[in-house]
Amino acid sequence: MLNRSGAENYFSGYGSRVIELPMDLRGRPVVIEAWGWIASLGFEVVGVTEPRGRYTEKFAGSSGIGRERAHILLEPGQCESVRIMRGWRMRGRWKIRFLDAMSVGPLPQKVKGGASRFFQCPAPGTRLAVEFGDAGGRLGIYNEKGRCIRVLAGRDHRFDDVVVVPDVKGVLSVEGPELKWGSMTDWSLRIEDSAPR
Repeated sequence: MLNRSGAENYFSGYGSRVIELPMDLRGRPVVIEAWGWIASLGFEVVGVTEPRGRYTEKFAGSSGIGRERAHILLEPGQCESVRIMRGWRMRGRWKIRFLDAMSVGPLPQKVKGGASRFFQCPAPGTRLAVEFGDAGGRLGIYNEKGRCIRVLAGRDHRFDDVVVVPDVKGVLSVEGPELKWGSMTDWSLRIEDSAPR
């Protein structure tokens, strides 16, 4: 297991393991970036709490398939640790990275994927072309408390739409329609234009 201190905290391994949330991220919304090896079907991330000494676990999300990186959001105080649960057909190493949710990377001009992701919210007035595959999905905005404050688009079947980013502060999420954090059918986002600066 490797741990780098600072804004980025990276861990990897082969078996199931419990990992404490980095101290510098506690009390803040945290994004866990989770991915595996090329042929891996993925693994689960479970939130662990021990209120009054009683050990409890709650499913938080899953990794992407293979090297596809999935983003899993933890609300402030949701858990003190996470447990990595390897899938029965998982091959190779699992990898996770803890990030401050409010410091995720910017939204590229065009991006596509097959798992949940977070990006810095573009400027208000930006037009986004959104496409979701067969199982659908949701495009939302989350605030500094880790709560969804606006849904820009969402359906549980294939769809495409054009949305305008509202004047709110937060981060943009691409998430599944039911199990929010983990593998999804293919999606894409494209910035059509931006508000004048």
